[in-house]
Amino acid sequence: MPVRPRPVSRRLVLGGGIGVATLALSGCDVLDDVLGSDDDPGVSGAVTPTAPPADADSALVEGVLAEISTTGGLAAATAAADPGHRAAARLARIHRIHATELGGTVASAAPGAVAPADPQALLSAEGALQQQLVDAARKADSGGLAQVLASMAAALGQALVGRNTSAPASLPAAAGDTGPAVAALQTTLAAEHAAVFVYGALGGQTSRSGSPVLYDAVTSAYTTHRSRRDELTARLTAAGADPVAAEPGYGLPADLGTPAAVRARAQELEESAATTYAYLVANTNADARAWAIDACIDAAVRAVAFGARPDPLPGL
Repeated sequence: MPVRPRPVSRRLVLGGGIGVATLALSGCDVLDDVLGSDDDPGVSGAVTPTAPPADADSALVEGVLAEISTTGGLAAATAAADPGHRAAARLARIHRIHATELGGTVASAAPGAVAPADPQALLSAEGALQQQLVDAARKADSGGLAQVLASMAAALGQALVGRNTSAPASLPAAAGDTGPAVAALQTTLAAEHAAVFVYGALGGQTSRSGSPVLYDAVTSAYTTHRSRRDELTARLTAAGADPVAAEPGYGLPADLGTPAAVRARAQELEESAATTYAYLVANTNADARAWAIDACIDAAVRAVAFGARPDPLPGL
């Protein structure tokens, strides 16, 4: 299995507050914590993209910061007007963290100017912000910045228990990927081989009659990861690479006899998948990056569905 890349810092460093991300890239654990192996051979995940000029993403970051500030102010105002609206308070906290990551702050309401709570307006604004984060991650010149923006979009997906409203991206079987992108795609494929194997085992331990919700969630995740494995294989083949093969077998935990144990393992799988795809975002562009962003958001949302706590920056 792939070698673990260097760990990523949670802090995005921006030159002069707004500019190029100098973020150490995080690869995937490739499910080592789930499968209990650290020494299998494979492709390396320690790939660092070439940094663009320092001001290449300045306007992009300014636009994202402005929207985060406005939406964060709306979330804070909604929480102040309705102290029982816990989701608004959580969203306000997420926006403060995201603004700080990008070197900015969230707009504060004037004292005594708390407007009546409008949860529907807040949900609409949050959905628009999530889509802007997705679009910005696709456009960013810096792979490190794209990785952080995708993570922010995934955090909103977790908080809203959903994802952006655009159609899921696809990964065309097209040639043209560069060396770093091919290496990252290989690392991701190795992770998906493991995920498909483990989800197959989890499905065998889940009862459709006894735990129908969990059974459906595990089945859906298995189908999704199998599809991604196949798309990655086709993409690498089109690029002229030899897709990394699955291991003959993967070690499995012994404690899979209860729904709680299955849920815990599935949660770990999806948290690892979010890290894997955040890494892929940083090392690809165009259609491959769009596909990785979508997968990162999906994995982060599935992790919460399996019991994970929402994370301000999932995958980092």
